[in-house]
Amino acid sequence: MAIVRTVLGDIDPSVLGNTNAHEHLFIRNGLILILEPDFRLDSEANAVSEVNDFRSHGGQAIVDTSPLGVGRDPEGLASVSRATGVHVVAATGFHKPRYYLDSHWRNRLCAEQIAQLFVEEIEIGMDAYGFEAPFRKTTSARAGVIKAASDYQNFTPAIRTGFEAAALAHAQTGAPILTHTEMGTMAHQQLALLAKHGASPDHVVLSHMDRNPDWMLHRDLAQTGAFLEYDGPGRIKYLPENAVMDLISKMFELGLGSQILLGGDTARRSYWKANGGSTGIAYVLEQFIPRLRKEGFPAQQIDAMLIGNPVRAFAFRDDRQSKK
Repeated sequence: MAIVRTVLGDIDPSVLGNTNAHEHLFIRNGLILILEPDFRLDSEANAVSEVNDFRSHGGQAIVDTSPLGVGRDPEGLASVSRATGVHVVAATGFHKPRYYLDSHWRNRLCAEQIAQLFVEEIEIGMDAYGFEAPFRKTTSARAGVIKAASDYQNFTPAIRTGFEAAALAHAQTGAPILTHTEMGTMAHQQLALLAKHGASPDHVVLSHMDRNPDWMLHRDLAQTGAFLEYDGPGRIKYLPENAVMDLISKMFELGLGSQILLGGDTARRSYWKANGGSTGIAYVLEQFIPRLRKEGFPAQQIDAMLIGNPVRAFAFRDDRQSKK
């Protein structure tokens, strides 16, 4: 049967509801915080506050895209989900190489070895320490998506290994793949590499694609069956919101709105209302969706991006007994 795997157990995709397709609730430690101190998200109370705000604006599900090695907290994610009633889908996999020391195990293992660790996190439970402690602590929270990431206009050997491992783990588990594209680049190359190792585009979510608002590129990517995730709203340092709106409008005009997802990616302390920020995790539902409605976007299109499309993007098949 088709399922979406959340940190509290498997659910029927039809109950996923309004979904933030790209978010970060915890970034507790790691090289990433030395490089970007504002990424530190280490307060469970603040995470609960933000997610409750998201829920108060109609939010029902969040895809947390912090993978191994960048401060992910599986037990914290489960705790936040229980406290708020919001479904949380967690990630295994890797972020881009700059967030890992050269000595990190991702740079020493082959794709097959890495894939088996991803499989364990999907089928058994995520490791509380990201396989970086001298022992394992397997949690009850299982990963529901596999992350892979590339750099700006570049594929290094480490990136290729990560994508190969993601595809191998997908082939074994059926879990969807979510990728990081740096400024919306390398998307075709990502899909080609994943396909080479057994993952078809219709099981792939390409993140941050609106940072490269080339509608012809988006048309070609969507026609492969891949999903395109847009998370520019609220962050005008990348592009103005009207550019995102124009892109969405064009994709629906082309008959490809079925491939569009919306996310927040509010992965900074300075973004969160709980820390005095002005956007917060609820921003897309609280401010961007009302703007779409004001500009005449039909409810059917909005519901597709928030509800219908995520159901297809984050569902995978699991014929075994679902663990609630």
